[in-house]
Amino acid sequence: MLSVKFRMFIMAFILPFFLLGAVFVLLRVYPFGTHSLLMADQFTQYLPFYHHLYDAIRGNGSLLYTWELGMGLNFWGTFAYYLSSPISILIFLFPKSHLPEAFILMTLTKTALAGLTMSIYLLKTEERQKENALPFSSMYALMSFTIGYFFNIMWLDSLYLLPLVLLGIDQLFQKRYMLLTLSLTVLFISNFYMAYIVGLFAFLYFLAKGSLQDTFSLKSILVHFSRFMFCTMIAFGISAFLIIPTYLQLKSNEYPPFDWNSLFAIDIGFFELLAKAYNSGENLLEQPNIYSGLLTLLLFPLFFLSKKINPKEKIIYFILLLGLLLSFQIHGLNIIWHAFESPTGYLHRFAFVFSFIIIFLAYRVFTVFSQEELPSLYKVTCIAIFILVLLTELKPEQMSVAKALVNALFLILICFTLYIRETNLKFRSAALWTLLFIVLCDIGLNAYQQIKTLNSYPGYSYSRDQYNIAAPGFQDVLTELGEKDAGFYRLNSTIRMTPNDSIRYHYKGMSNFNTLSNGTLHDFMYHLGYSTTLGVRSLAQNNGILASDALLGFKYAITDQKINKHGYTKELCVKETCVYKNQQALPIGFMIDKDQVALARKEETPFVNQNLFLGGSEDYFKKRKPVQTTYHNLSVKKEGQILYVKKNNKDAEGSIEMTFDLVGKQQFYTLLAAGKGIPGLGETNVYVNGKSLGTYPAAHYERILDLGAFTNETVTVKIEFLVPETQLAHQLFYGLEIPAFKDRITEIQKQTFQLADYSDTTVKGSIKSEESNVLFFSIPYDKGWSAKVDGKTVPVMKLGGFIGVDLKKGTHDVELQFIPRGFMAGSVISIISLVGLLAAFVLAKRKKIIREK
Repeated sequence: MLSVKFRMFIMAFILPFFLLGAVFVLLRVYPFGTHSLLMADQFTQYLPFYHHLYDAIRGNGSLLYTWELGMGLNFWGTFAYYLSSPISILIFLFPKSHLPEAFILMTLTKTALAGLTMSIYLLKTEERQKENALPFSSMYALMSFTIGYFFNIMWLDSLYLLPLVLLGIDQLFQKRYMLLTLSLTVLFISNFYMAYIVGLFAFLYFLAKGSLQDTFSLKSILVHFSRFMFCTMIAFGISAFLIIPTYLQLKSNEYPPFDWNSLFAIDIGFFELLAKAYNSGENLLEQPNIYSGLLTLLLFPLFFLSKKINPKEKIIYFILLLGLLLSFQIHGLNIIWHAFESPTGYLHRFAFVFSFIIIFLAYRVFTVFSQEELPSLYKVTCIAIFILVLLTELKPEQMSVAKALVNALFLILICFTLYIRETNLKFRSAALWTLLFIVLCDIGLNAYQQIKTLNSYPGYSYSRDQYNIAAPGFQDVLTELGEKDAGFYRLNSTIRMTPNDSIRYHYKGMSNFNTLSNGTLHDFMYHLGYSTTLGVRSLAQNNGILASDALLGFKYAITDQKINKHGYTKELCVKETCVYKNQQALPIGFMIDKDQVALARKEETPFVNQNLFLGGSEDYFKKRKPVQTTYHNLSVKKEGQILYVKKNNKDAEGSIEMTFDLVGKQQFYTLLAAGKGIPGLGETNVYVNGKSLGTYPAAHYERILDLGAFTNETVTVKIEFLVPETQLAHQLFYGLEIPAFKDRITEIQKQTFQLADYSDTTVKGSIKSEESNVLFFSIPYDKGWSAKVDGKTVPVMKLGGFIGVDLKKGTHDVELQFIPRGFMAGSVISIISLVGLLAAFVLAKRKKIIREK
């Protein structure tokens, strides 16, 4: 017969699992309909990365490095940031074609585990009336933070680990260290980013709990603090094999500096924050998701009103809550919670710790709740309903009348049920189960409404059918190309769903979108003219740039449209998808002069940098000026390099039309910076000879734009303005002289690296150098690379965003090897720490046995 406590733990897991599962069924998520849970980062990042994890564990790829993303990427940091959750093992219960369903199971499992661990925490801290914990553990599992960010599945591990970490701190004061050490270890391994947030809160919790100890003194706090730090350091040591290499990878990137002028800026107003505490809140991605169940909203204020709660405890938790509330509102405090870096989207990522505290305080009240608290409950209920009425007037976009009525109904039902529970003893048990039912309806409705709200956002709703690239023949043409050419080559696909398609479909591409991308590479590529909308986090090749694509080894292009580039010939087609071969593509390595990578750092000079990168003695890209410019429905004013434009009739089309006479063979390009932003995105459309090239500049499409291949032609370029008023910071037009470009490529080809063999982490080959110079590899720079020339270790040089080695005149064998920087040292630390923990555990057990004897 199962104990009451064990049955309660099972229920704490099952309730959120099946309640959220029921919400997915109602939303017709596959296999119960055509919808999916794929949205935003889950679709663009997690899914491709999990594809790679799936393959790597089965021996087809490496977790240390991949050639299939960003032209070559240290993948260990990506694994640590996105994939290292212990729950990731569930993907292997599914075939790879059903990874979206694996995501559903992982989401449900992590959510259910949050309910389980919260129930364990609550019962260990307040062990009265065990069944009372179920409403509160369920509210914690399905709080608004869980629902608003469930697509960032890596964050959900912190939800089920937080109660264990805090319970470990409670046990620390009882001289028990194992739970804290193990929970911190799993936390650090699961996701180092959320581990920072949990760790910061755990430290504040430690201070709060320490100050509430009966033996509180400076000496006792220092003793307990040393134990806290010891557990933390052991946990850090065990996870060092992940944390140290990832930290070093992050430090190699330069992130935008914090704007100190915004230190005291207000991120959210008081009434906006109040609205977020109710069911079915709006603004899920811009404002803190702090809804934690309406039962919590009624009970946690009573913590500070009840005479049964120690005044000292009230003061401590009031200070903690006040600090969290101010952190939502004051930008500087908000940034501290995000490791001193402004998050790119999804603000207030620490909101779950606020929810934890108010749920815990509500539970504390519930365990001592009696008729004595009923008058206070009535007052809080009336105030909560009054705030609802107020919000319908002050913030109607966040709190409609219909939402307010639903929230008010739940509040009244909860209040009435608590009244029945305390005033009618024979209905006490029934009232408790009724309260649980109301809570489940409350949090279930919120989950349903918030996921519907998410699905209404652009990029947050994909059907199950959109899981694969729909272009006929795409996968087949990749397979056929791989059979035809088994060598090392890079490929640009204009058929894409996400910036990370290459790692999912197994081709060596450039584009990527990843928090752990190579910022050194992205900076270099930006100054060559490639799109890096999110700086170190993103790089987009788009249609590419003929010269640098050749230098970087892009041998093939896949498209379902007619290609418009000089030097590309059709190689093969499957259905509507064709592969074109770039006749000028170079191998992975060739000899250069160092000054070829000394790029100019001005934003408007990528064409100058293209000439520098090609080397030689000519300007291959030359500036082109229009022979005629016509303005349609525009008033134009030029000040310096900025052109201000305003539509005369804002409802009619306004455009600039420019005509160019292009002599000889040229690949024609432009660089526009439209709008008051830098750049303003989505404000202009571009047409070439009447054919639309789409909206440009746009997100991940804001640098050099390929206008097409021309030979002795007159070309008309039209810039159509989509807004009534804007500006052009610069409008550059350049043509690549094809004959001179081909001659330069032929010259470079005389001294190229002959690849003999390569793997996920090694490159081997030889080269004949006609003079002492630098061997350039189109491998993104990372300090994890080491090199040997003729069997002797030599320094690896940083050549712009890439690597290289010095070579003397003659024929040389060259070998490259990659190991993530810090991986070996971190692994040694992890082994030592693990052995130390096991030894400490054995010694403690032995001492216990001796004492018992």
